[in-house]
Amino acid sequence: MDHKIEKQKRNRKPGCIIALLILVLVLMIAAAIIYTVYENQKTAASEALAETMATVTTKIKKGELSLTLEDITGTVRSNQSVDLYWQTSGTISEVSVAIGDTVAKGDVLTILDPDTLDQDVINAELDLQDAQDEMEELLNNASALSEALSALVTAQQAVEDAQTSLDSMDLSRATDLNIDLAYEAYLEAQNDYESAVAKFETTRDYDADDATRIKRLGDVGGYRSVRDNALAQYTWYLGQVDELERQTRQATLLLAKATLEEKQYKYQKLLDGPTEAKLNVAQAAIDAAQKKIDSSKIIAPFAGTVTKIDAKTNDVVSYDSSTAQRNIFAARIDDTATFYIDFSVSELYINDITLGQPVQIVFTAIPDKTYNGVVTNIADTGATSGWSVTFDVAVAITDADEQVKSGMTADIKMEVADVSDAIYVPQTSVLLDGEKYFVNLKQQDGSFEQKEVTIGLITGANVQIFSDELKEGDEIELDVYGEEEDEGFGFPGMMGGGGGGMPAGGPPQ
Repeated sequence: MDHKIEKQKRNRKPGCIIALLILVLVLMIAAAIIYTVYENQKTAASEALAETMATVTTKIKKGELSLTLEDITGTVRSNQSVDLYWQTSGTISEVSVAIGDTVAKGDVLTILDPDTLDQDVINAELDLQDAQDEMEELLNNASALSEALSALVTAQQAVEDAQTSLDSMDLSRATDLNIDLAYEAYLEAQNDYESAVAKFETTRDYDADDATRIKRLGDVGGYRSVRDNALAQYTWYLGQVDELERQTRQATLLLAKATLEEKQYKYQKLLDGPTEAKLNVAQAAIDAAQKKIDSSKIIAPFAGTVTKIDAKTNDVVSYDSSTAQRNIFAARIDDTATFYIDFSVSELYINDITLGQPVQIVFTAIPDKTYNGVVTNIADTGATSGWSVTFDVAVAITDADEQVKSGMTADIKMEVADVSDAIYVPQTSVLLDGEKYFVNLKQQDGSFEQKEVTIGLITGANVQIFSDELKEGDEIELDVYGEEEDEGFGFPGMMGGGGGGMPAGGPPQ
């Protein structure tokens, strides 16, 4: 029985081979069909690409060209806005305003009870008084000026005295007459001294406290001093000058002159008034004390409208500068006299926008109504993001009403430029090579020649050109790859010669 099974297995081999051959044949036929389809598709794609690559042209046009910037979105803001916070602790004793009230700069909106204030706020009252007194002394220095003038006069006299003393030693003044007069003065002084001594000798034995003896002893000392001075004067004239004395008198003169300069400087400073630095220091002390005092109040920093207030009478304010509790909101003020809208404009159009230029404004929140505005600010510096460069612009709403609120989203429309007789081409026909612009002008033989142009007004699809070699109706090459680009800021599809470069303003936004 085993032999029969083996025999049956051997008889199946020819059938398997035939099946395998059939499978291979089927696969070969399928591969041939797939290859044929692929070749047909490849041929069709090549034909389509060749058709796409064919040169497309357009004609230069002439007519009105205008640019209106639309769908510019911005946010409404008030002219000024400020949130006011408490800067010290205490109990609110009074709230003098309500939401919607108009306030002037410096108005007190709410205040803390003085009896509940921190000690440093109370001490600030004394600091303020001291600072104001110091400022008063600086501004009114009559007493100090008088004292400085007196010291100056004294110093001047000291210089004169020292100079006279030094000059008296000058040998150039020792004439014969001066010597004779000095000698006679000396002899007279010597006689007076001797006479005084003789008189004293008659009272030498008197009691020590005897008035006559005391007087005559004093006379002896006085006449001796006069005699010594006269002798010194006489010897100076004879050329016997004491060099040490001369140096002493010179030093005295130098010291007197230095003292005089110091007194003159102090007097002049007082005469000129307090320095700006001293006044600034004094004013800073006043401001610091006043700021501390004002921390117990909420004061309007500018005129406006109270748009929010959280302060309530008898509320306790627990201020702590070292924790989050320092941000204790009290009130908000907005200057709603004028509303503004901020938005951004591409660099391609910024030079066509001017201050005072009118705009139209619509709000989604205020349907069926158009407001007017004017441009009030144009940034001098642009902001770069990738290839895009934009400039901030602000407009003021000139006819805002009670429906306009700060924070609303607004859509702005502005007519930037209008040229009634412009020569223009599609943006996609202009090439950028380096910093120069070109168009490819079609020649009679079908070839193209590059012509340099100057760019004028740019709209979403067209651009004004200037060239002495081009005119209306001339046929130029059109970039079919950029032809279907969306309108927008920049030059869609514009490429420089050789396929490089991007115009100022970058790719389309």
